[in-house]
Amino acid sequence: MAEERLYTENVANWTTPDAPERERPGRSFRCLACNEPIEEPLALLGSLRCLGCREANALLDPTLVAEWQAKGAEF
Repeated sequence: MAEERLYTENVANWTTPDAPERERPGRSFRCLACNEPIEEPLALLGSLRCLGCREANALLDPTLVAEWQAKGAEF
């Protein structure tokens, strides 16, 4: 949970013009519809679905969402 918060704070800080340069986190996020890795640009934007699932307008898998929330994540 602390790791996810740190990741979110780092992503938020990238958008400010005076933020120091930082390395991108090496963590991969999984699509909550198909469980495949989310493409890096979409992960950085906070997408919950991969490009294919976004294009197909796939619904989130309730089991994957429950696992994600059990780790402390919130919508």
